[in-house]
Amino acid sequence: MRGGGGAAVSAQGPLHRRLRRRLKSFVVRRFLSYDAAALVAALRGLGIGPGDTAMVHASWLPDNGFRGGPADFVAALGRAVGAEDAGGGLLVMPTMTYHNESSAQYLARGGTMDVARSPSRMGLLSEVFRRAPGTRRSLSPTHPLAARGRDAAAFLAGHERALSPFGPDSPFARLPERDARILLVDAPFSTVTFTHFLEDRIRHSLAVPFYEAEPRTGRVVDEAGRRLEVPTLVISEAANRARREERLVAALEAAGAFRRARIGNTRLAVLDARTMVEVVDRMVAAGDSFFADGRSIR
Repeated sequence: MRGGGGAAVSAQGPLHRRLRRRLKSFVVRRFLSYDAAALVAALRGLGIGPGDTAMVHASWLPDNGFRGGPADFVAALGRAVGAEDAGGGLLVMPTMTYHNESSAQYLARGGTMDVARSPSRMGLLSEVFRRAPGTRRSLSPTHPLAARGRDAAAFLAGHERALSPFGPDSPFARLPERDARILLVDAPFSTVTFTHFLEDRIRHSLAVPFYEAEPRTGRVVDEAGRRLEVPTLVISEAANRARREERLVAALEAAGAFRRARIGNTRLAVLDARTMVEVVDRMVAAGDSFFADGRSIR
């Protein structure tokens, strides 16, 4: 008898989940849907407008409520900053070619970043953006960025010559110079790669070495098909263990740095790159950090 009852409950489980998914999809379509114009208006309300530089970290969720496909969503992001307009803004997305492993692990297994062929592993929207006509991509072996719009080539230039992929000679350093917005679309703060620029900026104040002692060699294939060997620094395991990102988030929250909105079933959050730099500089000046000291790292 117990076996029969258990089988009945088990059989109802998948059906119950399917019904819940269908109900959720219906509710989203009926009450929480929005179009591209509404998305652009929401971004305007968060301070993103024509002429801005926006670096986007995004997840494409099946029930986000957007009436359109991923390409339509990316096009709306471009319209928000005027990326297609003369003298308009710049849309930027990370397009790292690996996931769930460190840069050191990726390089150790011989990964090659082919600027034209290697897919982005940073979400569907980033890959759609990478493939879109007019999008350029930087030549970093570990942290390539894609960009489209005003001065995209100049923004990405020389990434392969920056020993640190997010140091002062990298495109990441140009984000605060351009007063860039960091936009999260259904994505957690942990996806924000600009934080590595902040870490590089304060690395000398840390109790642990931020980078490995020696550069690694990364492989890159450029637009002309030439194979390049690019020296690059990678973040040390000690720094990865010492990072306490929640402290940075708390400091940004305390400074009122987050601007948030919800449109349909999509959550948006915006930070300003310059504000993030200012908050971190104040933390360090006060003897604070979002890294643990050497004694407390296990």
